[in-house]
Amino acid sequence: MTAFDVSNRTSTTPMAVEGPYGPIRLKWHKLRTQFAEAPFKRSNLALGWRLGASLEIDILATADGRLAVLHDPTLGPSTTGSGRAPRMPIASMGGLFHRDADGAPDPDAPVLSLAELVAPLRRLPRAPSANLQLDLKLLEGHTLPDSAVADAAAAVAGLADAIVIGSHHLGEARRLVAAIPGARLGYDPMLAVSRQPALRDPERLLRHMERHSTGVSLAYLRFDAIVAAESQGFPLVQRLLDLGIETDAWTVNPGPAISDAILRTLVEAKVRQITTDAPREIFRLIRSC
Repeated sequence: MTAFDVSNRTSTTPMAVEGPYGPIRLKWHKLRTQFAEAPFKRSNLALGWRLGASLEIDILATADGRLAVLHDPTLGPSTTGSGRAPRMPIASMGGLFHRDADGAPDPDAPVLSLAELVAPLRRLPRAPSANLQLDLKLLEGHTLPDSAVADAAAAVAGLADAIVIGSHHLGEARRLVAAIPGARLGYDPMLAVSRQPALRDPERLLRHMERHSTGVSLAYLRFDAIVAAESQGFPLVQRLLDLGIETDAWTVNPGPAISDAILRTLVEAKVRQITTDAPREIFRLIRSC
């Protein structure tokens, strides 16, 4: 293992893998260290914070203008609740839990507000490389209420230098970054690609990113979009690096869709981060391919 790999004896979960162009961070998607576990486990957040991992949680606004840590607007079946979270106050989600891959509720993964989940981080030692991406989810046609922006700013006060705001919805992500001085901005253009098929052309996608690049330090690209660009001979990831934008390839998990050739392509393309629910397995596969 290199200096960028896990060295702390309390964990065997890697934070990065050494590539030919330097370390590639392995971001713990939904705070997962293994695919079968429930998302947003408090113990994984604390562990990653101490060890220096790249961590990711999803946030969405509730009916009372708070931010809940949830991936989907519908509570069931991924949690023990039911109903549409954007139509519910945060207090009504108390006592709910996220479920693991077998459907079992995990007491280490309660449904919490952003403020509740991150509050313990202020009492924990933080490794310098630790960062937390807040992946903003929005319903079609919706914007964040001002109260939700204020809620985010209050929730991460004092932690801003470790915060990355990422989203398909760049304008709303910019509002959050403006309210959290020191936070970094990431943009995921894949929703725009789904709405504008012409952006599947990597050169056009690059021009789209150039037009929206102000303040953006991370691009979140679906891994197959990167592979497609490389197969066409267009170095999209390198061109983004030339703009000062690092690329995160999402979501890369072991299975039929991920071959050694695909992993080699991502590594050779110079991605700086890989989003995964299975960092141990992806670390092993990259090291062996």
